Amino acid sequence: MSAASSSLACLRVALLHALGLGAAAGCTRPPLGDDTATATGTTTTTTTTSATTAPATTSVPPDPTTGATTTTGAATTLLTTATTGVDSSTGPVTTTGEVEPATTTTTSSTTDDTTTTTSSDETTGTTGATCRSVSALGDELMPTDLLEIPGCEEFNASDCFDYVRICVPVPDGLQSCDECVPDCLGDLPELCKDFGFLVACGPLPADGQCCHVVQYSWNCQDGRPFLVEGTARTAAPTRRRDWLADATGPAPAFVAGLDPAARAELAALWTADALAEHASVASFARFTLQLLAHGAPPGLVQEACAAQLDEVVHARLTFALASDYAGAPVGPGPLATDDALGGPGDLAAVVAAVVREGCVGETLAAAELDLAARTCEDPALAATLRRIAADEQRHAALAWRTVQWALGRGGPALRRVVAEALAVRIAAPPPDRLDPAVLRRHGRLPAGERVALAAQCMRSVVLPCARALLDDLAVARPTTDLPV
Repeated sequence: MSAASSSLACLRVALLHALGLGAAAGCTRPPLGDDTATATGTTTTTTTTSATTAPATTSVPPDPTTGATTTTGAATTLLTTATTGVDSSTGPVTTTGEVEPATTTTTSSTTDDTTTTTSSDETTGTTGATCRSVSALGDELMPTDLLEIPGCEEFNASDCFDYVRICVPVPDGLQSCDECVPDCLGDLPELCKDFGFLVACGPLPADGQCCHVVQYSWNCQDGRPFLVEGTARTAAPTRRRDWLADATGPAPAFVAGLDPAARAELAALWTADALAEHASVASFARFTLQLLAHGAPPGLVQEACAAQLDEVVHARLTFALASDYAGAPVGPGPLATDDALGGPGDLAAVVAAVVREGCVGETLAAAELDLAARTCEDPALAATLRRIAADEQRHAALAWRTVQWALGRGGPALRRVVAEALAVRIAAPPPDRLDPAVLRRHGRLPAGERVALAAQCMRSVVLPCARALLDDLAVARPTTDLPV
């Protein structure tokens, strides 16, 4: 088993243990610097039609209707998923998952480091029939495009989602689109059942058809962003020393050995990370207020406050790294927080954000930082990455426990919210400007490896944890309360 697969297996076990759904013992991480740790963009697939037992297995509660028990390990996906895309080094990979009740036969991906790929927007669904993604059903739009569409300008579009306009004929027996409000789409039989979407606005009459703009695919991944009105906010960098951590950074000779262009690029990358960590302080502050607003137990509130302080430390550590590479002090300017408490504050909205930003974003961040530490060649820098990775794992566990608490309070209606929030498009980051070997040596994963790791993490950590959590709820509640 590669270091990446072993690390992800341990992460999954730890998160299941945090949810009270598995034991945390028996998980040994490979040593730092293991030369098998590098993920690749190579994409191949082997499928099976039955549950597969793999190392480090975790038992999932039996299906209440069939009594079947499914097991998960490093090589087994518990959720039925549809995955489309291209080579992760050159383009996007789409991984979506929708939680379904367990059955005795499950279509599973049985590879550790691979993703299923196709060259078009069509994919083979879990039943064997060809189905299509949401994006293939209409014209793609940018979030700003919604401001120009009459009837859509009030929708709170976000840079973290994708949008598409889908038009259908006026339904039989109706004279206008107004007669099929709230939407005229009905069932979309060719749509893969694993793709969830939300109607953003419509119906809008156009050329004898009824058009809707739909929102789908969360694609803001690593860490917990500070989103206000759909846009991630960070402070601007400035020259200051008070945000620099009193910690040992990479050896001066390690940094000095870089050419000026490489050093400047790494300084820019660490600065962007530091500003994101700084913004996460505000995100956790808002999260704490949301927990209080919904009567959360003190344990969750206390952990949210602790996570906020963790992010202060993370920001100081990464600002110190940015300063080491820049050769000058780097810190944050003022962070705009106006309107940060606006937008929907109901429990469903909070849960959807926690799933996307915590259960997905921070789980992926923990996995990426852990692997980056293994490929880094400076011991002090690797230690910093391991420290932040451990904190991000705790933050991910907090997110999963928050969803577990909310499901127990909000009931079955929140199951669909959780499933839809797990529809994630793993978009390729901007192309690397440095040689991959230089990036790995300095604690950065190349873009293609980040995408491949994220896809693998979704399959082997996030989706199995979601399935185990919702199956646990299914066991605790009558089956008639569960959505079809």
